Amino acid sequence: MAISDNDSHGPHPAGAAANGWLVVILVILLAVLMFRTVSDTLGNRLNYTPRTVTPRGELGADEAANIAVFKLASPSVVFIRAKGFQPVSLGGRETQELSSGTGIVWDEAGHIITNFHVVRDAVFQTNTQLEVQLPDQSVLDANFVGAVYQHDIAVLKVVAKASQLDPITLGSSDDLVVGQKVLAIGNPFGFDRTLSTGVIGGLNRSVPTEQNNEFLNGLIQTDAAINPGNSGGPLLDSAGRLIGVNTAIVSTSGASAGLGFAVPINNVARSVGDVLEKASQKQTAELGIGTLDRASARRLGIPDALFDRGPIIHYVYPNTAAADAGLLGTQLIGAYRIQLGDQILAIDGRPVRTGAELQQSVIAHAPGETVVLDFIRSGQAGRVEVRLKAAMLLL
Repeated sequence: MAISDNDSHGPHPAGAAANGWLVVILVILLAVLMFRTVSDTLGNRLNYTPRTVTPRGELGADEAANIAVFKLASPSVVFIRAKGFQPVSLGGRETQELSSGTGIVWDEAGHIITNFHVVRDAVFQTNTQLEVQLPDQSVLDANFVGAVYQHDIAVLKVVAKASQLDPITLGSSDDLVVGQKVLAIGNPFGFDRTLSTGVIGGLNRSVPTEQNNEFLNGLIQTDAAINPGNSGGPLLDSAGRLIGVNTAIVSTSGASAGLGFAVPINNVARSVGDVLEKASQKQTAELGIGTLDRASARRLGIPDALFDRGPIIHYVYPNTAAADAGLLGTQLIGAYRIQLGDQILAIDGRPVRTGAELQQSVIAHAPGETVVLDFIRSGQAGRVEVRLKAAMLLL
């Protein structure tokens, strides 16, 4: 059967026209929507009124007091770094930071106080240097003057202009009471001159040190945030006077846990005075060694006849005349073998039999003088010139 044109499946003219109008209407609606959106946005921008800033007004009395104390005391707070130097190839050297902490300008003569544990590594190791960064950002080399181990207080000395030094105002620790407001300034985690506030939480506290289970006694307890880097910094009363030197924290994490401790200013002042008095006196010379006593020698199996030939070096302190001369102390080799240190036979040709005799011969000289030591090392005789140094002030 023949198929007529009316049965064709081609597009229908009326349907195509309807679809076209529908597309046009949708485009128009979309354009209107976009126009309104843009218009509303522009209108909102044109009609935006900036928010006004409300004036702060006067600071609260407590805030103003904190600011005043910080302005008064912060110029007296310095940053202390202990650096070590290791030789590397081609004659160079590598610098590493041994420790860091906070210090306080004590006087216009350039004396800086801090905790002894902040500078201990630099004092007892070779190839080290202490640096003090002043509030004006100048960095100065510092010399170790002395320390009082009992109170963990050390005195350093820098050469600076008087205009660069702003000594702290001293207070008293005799009349402190629990609940009294205190402020601490330091360099926690390297953040320069950071302020924290709190109260005195206790007095006459005792805290163990990291050395041989010894204790620091008579400390001030505070909840002012004290963290690593605060050590050696000031604890201040609300008048901005120094009432203590921050020295320790008790924490399971190593960071502040609300238990900080400071050496009372009365102990600090007494310690600094003792060090400066000793430093002003005629300095005695020292080798910088410790010698075996007879009981220790016998425990090591050293015959009395050998011990009586002369003092045997037990240990040699770093940064001393003996260390510079290359003298050796007694060492443990492997698990069971002991290698005896150098045995001193004579000083400047005069025989010595005991450590006391050796010490008396040394202190008869002045620091800077040179002596000649005859010694035995591993059965071999030796002789060395030693330039004596001033005795380290560790009180």
